[in-house]
Amino acid sequence: MLKPLLHYQVLDLSCILAGPFAAQLLADLGADVVKIEPPAGDPTRQWGPPFECGDTGESAYFRCANRGKRGLVMDLSVPEIRERLHERLQQADVLIENFLPESAEKLGLTWERLHARHPKLILASVRGFASDVPAGSRPGYDLMIQAESGWMSLTGEPGGRPMKVGVALADLLAALYTANGVQAALLHRERTGEAIHVEVPLMEAALAGLINVGSGTLMTGQPPGRWGNEHPNIVPYQTFACSDGEVAVCVGKDRHFELLALWLRLDLEAEPRWAHNQGRVADRERLAAILGERFAGHTSSEVLDFCETQGIPVGRIRRVDDVLFRQAGILHHVIRTLVDQETGKMVPVLSSPILLNDERACAKLPPPGWTAP
Repeated sequence: MLKPLLHYQVLDLSCILAGPFAAQLLADLGADVVKIEPPAGDPTRQWGPPFECGDTGESAYFRCANRGKRGLVMDLSVPEIRERLHERLQQADVLIENFLPESAEKLGLTWERLHARHPKLILASVRGFASDVPAGSRPGYDLMIQAESGWMSLTGEPGGRPMKVGVALADLLAALYTANGVQAALLHRERTGEAIHVEVPLMEAALAGLINVGSGTLMTGQPPGRWGNEHPNIVPYQTFACSDGEVAVCVGKDRHFELLALWLRLDLEAEPRWAHNQGRVADRERLAAILGERFAGHTSSEVLDFCETQGIPVGRIRRVDDVLFRQAGILHHVIRTLVDQETGKMVPVLSSPILLNDERACAKLPPPGWTAP
């Protein structure tokens, strides 16, 4: 397996999800990552069920973000232990942390103090909010970030309650930006010899994740609404109930809609504005109701077969367990089994989606073990 980051060492002082997931991404690309935990361990070790052995053992939450790392316990509240950390930092390339600013100051792990002592060390700080805004001292958890960034106002059925996304997507976006920033910092150091500070606030990662919705709000000044499974700018781009289940139909091209309309026996000569997306958006409610009636007369397999034959993006709505255990055609090589060399324990994980020369980047070490004090 290719390991582009093979000769780089990363110390991971972060906990929960965004920081650890960023460190895991670097481990997948070959970096030597050491996860340093306090004596109580990363809090996500206790976040469950599910746990590996009923009510005990490794939590699924911890497992998802910590493969590929060697483990080390350090009580950084003890000055002598902090000195041992600095000894390790002499050899490290990157330090990832998500301390509150007050805690980083107390531990002597701010950028200014670290850079003065370790001028070649890259520091990656994951924050709830940017350090240069009034909210900079506030902690950040995914739910509150989804709430305050506007995401929850976008998610859910029209007229329903605001809802969070089903996974911690703000954390994951922050992790991706952090890993990307760290790699850019490593390239910058190679070219100039200068180490830099990478900071990724969860709030700003979430705001960047508004993409077209944020762009539309900036353009119009109007607040976007909740669309459920529909799309504010494309019609039809939503779910439809068939006679035996639901499907997600994504018509992104006028030609695709023309083919679908012919199959569903819609009269495009009588409704010429439906030929173009802008007209379909303007007539959304009436068109969606008609489409709903036509789809209801077909099985989901009939819809899938037709759309796939014509190149129209379509998908069956599945449960997570159905996808992970019964869809080998979709998930070929995505589920990896890691083996703990000390215990022989088999650890199934979801691999990285990055392919390097047709091979998925996935660190071979399982998450580091830990024994409660």
